[in-house]
Amino acid sequence: MLNSKSGNIQTRHMQWKTHIRYFKTHKIIKIALTGTLLLSLASCSDSFFEQYPSNSITEGNFYKTDDDFNQGIYSCYHKMKTQMGFFLNELAYRSDECYLESMAVSTQDRYDIDHFQEKSNNGIMKNIWNAWYNGIYRCNDVLVHMDGKKLTNGDKYCGEALFLRSWWYFSLYRVFGGVPVTTTVVSPADAKTIARCSDEDMYNRLTQDLSEAISLLPAKRSAETARVTKIAAQTLLAKVYLTFGKYPEAQKVLEDAMTDTGYGLMATTAQVFDISNKMNKEIIFALYYNKTNDNGHGYWYSTNTGVLADITNPTKQFKSLYSAEDNRFNLINTYTKISNSLYAMTKWMDTYDAQFTTQVGNDFPMLRYADVVLMYAEALGQQGNISEALTYLNKTRKRAGLTELTEAEVADKKAFIQELASERGREFALEGQRWFDLVRLGLAVDYFKGLGYSLDDHNLLFPIPQDQIEIVNDKSILWQNPGF
Repeated sequence: MLNSKSGNIQTRHMQWKTHIRYFKTHKIIKIALTGTLLLSLASCSDSFFEQYPSNSITEGNFYKTDDDFNQGIYSCYHKMKTQMGFFLNELAYRSDECYLESMAVSTQDRYDIDHFQEKSNNGIMKNIWNAWYNGIYRCNDVLVHMDGKKLTNGDKYCGEALFLRSWWYFSLYRVFGGVPVTTTVVSPADAKTIARCSDEDMYNRLTQDLSEAISLLPAKRSAETARVTKIAAQTLLAKVYLTFGKYPEAQKVLEDAMTDTGYGLMATTAQVFDISNKMNKEIIFALYYNKTNDNGHGYWYSTNTGVLADITNPTKQFKSLYSAEDNRFNLINTYTKISNSLYAMTKWMDTYDAQFTTQVGNDFPMLRYADVVLMYAEALGQQGNISEALTYLNKTRKRAGLTELTEAEVADKKAFIQELASERGREFALEGQRWFDLVRLGLAVDYFKGLGYSLDDHNLLFPIPQDQIEIVNDKSILWQNPGF
């Protein structure tokens, strides 16, 4: 039986250069696959599998060479790049990082998420489900075709696919709870027979796949610095362990991760996001962007006026987490002029480029070393080792210009968890972590009630998209989360 606690996610059920600039044109192929996962139907402009160019190449004569599989892995990274950062930004409305004071037709779905009143027909939820399952489909397609093949870089490709699939499934789990899981490519008819998984099944799937990924992935970065390495799988596995209340296991894998001397904290949080120093030692895994052919993550937090807008502006409550001495506050409270037509939130700042005056090229950090440090503090604190936990919590506080917390100030585990949640909020502001942190730490409901919102435990999950329930048309297979 999995460990449980109030507010923890497992108690709520029942209820690149890796992005290769869209790939080199002569290698972009297009194919219609017969074995498609119905539940991963992509959003209207997405094909199921965007990997292949319109020519004579077919599924049958692709996936033969090492380079073929490399292109397949590129397609998995690309789907994450085009969808993951955007939707994490959308989900930030559920936390106190972003807010919508008023609602318009175009922002109805965001407003509903922001105010804990989303319905099963929420368009953002539908698009998240479709896009993330499409990512899983791509990973499964690569893994199925790898079976029995001897490739020069086969271990690395397999490890990458397992890591990326785990990221998608873990993300779906944190948003929707238990979801249908498949590790192969299935037909539409078979897809409708795959029931929502249990907490235990999801835990076993994620820990098995990530443990295997750890054994397969390279220890060091290659020239393609945005591709995942061993420490990325260790870090994600630790987050899985914490989410399921497995604190000793999280502690062990984080200790293993910290033996990698190629990673560590930068001197300041601002340096982590310095556009001139991408993929620095604190970045464990980031979605790679280049404004010469796409808009980086900072696009979502940019304006043409330099005025903080409610759509991207952290709430007053979130800003109150920062003290005057905290050098991280300026990162999310000011906009910096890039050109006459572009102002970027300072955290997502880019340099002026006369050719691209309305674009930014920021990478989006999915995992960084500060998370290793603070998750280690969490694992220790949850086991009652407050003294050592504070040693690690204070590492990010100290570099932010704050005084170190003492045991006299943090008397017990409850007080520590509160301090940890606040520190994680300040450190990972607008990085897609805040809502999931508050849920995992069991603080979300009481915290937002304290801010005047009406919610209860059912709001810790989002509604299963109604169109998926109607497609399956069997409530014993795919049922709605309680309260929706």
